[in-house]
Amino acid sequence: MRKTLKRKLTGSMLLTVAAALVIVSVCLLLGVVRYSAAQFSHEIAEVFTTDVLTEMNAAATGSAESAAAAVGQAIDANAGVLRIGAGREYSVWDAETGDWIGGSQENAAVTDNIVAAMNGEVGQSIPLLASRMDIAIPINGDVMLVVDIMDDGSSMRTLLWNILLLLLAACVLSLVACLVLSHTLAGAFAASAVETARGIREHANDSSRPAGDWEAMALALYQPGSSKRRRKAEMVDMLDAVMPYLREGYLRFTAEDGIITEINTVAEHLLGVTMDTKNGLAFADAFPGVPMPDETQSMVHGQFTRAGRRLDVVFTALGDGTFAAVLRPVDRERAL
Repeated sequence: MRKTLKRKLTGSMLLTVAAALVIVSVCLLLGVVRYSAAQFSHEIAEVFTTDVLTEMNAAATGSAESAAAAVGQAIDANAGVLRIGAGREYSVWDAETGDWIGGSQENAAVTDNIVAAMNGEVGQSIPLLASRMDIAIPINGDVMLVVDIMDDGSSMRTLLWNILLLLLAACVLSLVACLVLSHTLAGAFAASAVETARGIREHANDSSRPAGDWEAMALALYQPGSSKRRRKAEMVDMLDAVMPYLREGYLRFTAEDGIITEINTVAEHLLGVTMDTKNGLAFADAFPGVPMPDETQSMVHGQFTRAGRRLDVVFTALGDGTFAAVLRPVDRERAL
């Protein structure tokens, strides 16, 4: 029992810690992704200020190609802040035709943010788990252009990979420490639980046994004086309550025909009989060769042999036309 309880407690603690580590890891990784997206937006906002956009709008004159070249020069001047070439590229689009007309990123694809910028809005929607992210900004000069800054997500993936390795190492160390700690705590809890269960069982067994000597309990049915009938009724009720838990054999039979009406398992074992609920059990079958007491006798104490074992028995009149018998082995009486 202790080993099973110990394994269950250890397993429960490990599952709890593992679940907590997984939840923390997922939340941390999602936080890193959102941080990378917020950092990307912040860096773009630092470059494309109101003054810079005003200059780009003024430079977007002439043909679409010359306007794209002028805008590209302004972006190249801030390439360091925008980290162009270090996982980021930019492209310039003709807002009227939707064609790519310049930039560091060739063969660029149209994104939802570029379409939003062609409609005059800043396209800055970034999905939660996007592998690539971009921000598209409309340029409203004589020529309508769109500047799109694309991040390929390589820096974010590198950061995530490094964090994931750290998390895996932390998880392994945490689980090992938790295994040792939970094994120790589970052992202590299991020992305490087993000891508590043993104490409860012993207390239950002790509390279910009648106090005092069984023979004295039988004699108590015949106290002299006015309390005799009341005392007898109380003891009969007590015998009914504790009969299944007696360490001694107990049975009840009618004085008129000797039919046994109640018997506990200890008495069945000592007498070698079994109570048949259909046909009943006779006194002569349980006590062969033993004379049955009659109603004139209040108590009879004697010994007889049954199945090779010497038994000590007390027959006690209960006053309602029935007798009770309490029996136990003589060898156990001597041992006591």
